[in-house]
Amino acid sequence: MRIDVKPLTHWVIYKGYKVRFTARRPPLAEGVLTTPEGVEMRFVYDASKRVIALPDEHIHINEYGWEIERVRHEPTNDA
Repeated sequence: MRIDVKPLTHWVIYKGYKVRFTARRPPLAEGVLTTPEGVEMRFVYDASKRVIALPDEHIHINEYGWEIERVRHEPTNDA
């Protein structure tokens, strides 16, 4: 079974990012995104839900790579 990363690839292009995949196993793809400013950030893409998980937020995209929703992560104080 192959992972459909086409929506993710469209999103990357729209943002002007570069992508480097480090792992692919259904339904997930993992890697590093590089912004136009050169900032690198790790990501995990869940192809079954079309959700891009970044360190501080989750981005839901549609089948064309357009953002539907952004959910920011708030730091927790579980200490």
